[in-house]
Order: sequence, then C-alpha cells, then structure tokens
Amino acid sequence: MKRQFTEAEWGVIRSMNNEWMQLDMFYRHWALKESFLKAIGVGIGFNLQRIEFNVSPLQLEIGKVYQETKLLLDGDEEEWTFEETRLDDNHHVAVALGKQEEYRQNHSHVYSMESNQPRFMLLTFEDLVAFGIPITPEDSAYWDNFCSKQEGPTKQSSHSR
Repeated sequence: MKRQFTEAEWGVIRSMNNEWMQLDMFYRHWALKESFLKAIGVGIGFNLQRIEFNVSPLQLEIGKVYQETKLLLDGDEEEWTFEETRLDDNHHVAVALGKQEEYRQNHSHVYSMESNQPRFMLLTFEDLVAFGIPITPEDSAYWDNFCSKQEGPTKQSSHSR
C-alpha cells in the first residue's frame, strides 16, 4: 500500500500513538480517496499519489459530521467538500460532495438543515431490500443450479484444453 498514499499521508498515519490508531487513520484516508475517485467517476487505476488529504481534525467524534479535511490534487489545494463521520469505533464514512461553490449552489437546502440533524443513518440489509422489486420472475431451477456449484474454482488438468 506504500504507493497508494503520499509521504505526508504516511507521516500522519505513522504519527498515531499505537497500531490500532494507525490502522484507524489508514482506513480514514482510504475512505477519503475512495470517495473522491467515485465522485469523479474513475476507477482504482487512477494514480492515488496525485491526491493527498490533510485530515482535520485528527480525531473524529462518533456521530458528528465534519467538513474540515482538505484535498490536494497534484500538490495544489482543491476546493472540494468532504463530509466525514465515524459510525462507531470501527467504521468511517467519507462522502465527496464536490467543489465547494458548485455544491452550495446545487444543494442550498442541505445548508438550511438543523446542524444537529443526523446526516448518516445505519441501515441493515433488511432496510435496504425492504422495498426491492425483482426484475425477473423467480426461477427455482436457477437457484437450485446455483446452490449445486462448488465453492471455489477447481484445478483443471493440463491435458484438457
């Protein structure tokens, strides 16, 4: 993972007091990078050394949403807005909202929300699929066939082609 973060980012990660806090900071940086890549619509093939995050504050309070982290692209600060929060001790959320001015113009209703109103909600799998509608009719033969498949790939003989 050395090439996925800049030297400055690694410095912040390594500066944490213990291995658990270092891992926590690693995941925070990773969530930020992933949110930016998704927002601009490129894949993981993007050179992650081109983007650097100056995280602020260093410690996130569970449930509180922050927008202080700064993005540098090719060494220059970009005016992007990122919302970050900790859902619990093990989970970070980072959402790249876009360039600050464009975001404020297109989403002015968000800035009128009460500051204590939660912006993230933990959903269960059941919450996500509760209103799902199948796109094809149920096919029990397909399911039976799927369930009969082996768990992993089997090694093929070098003689069969």
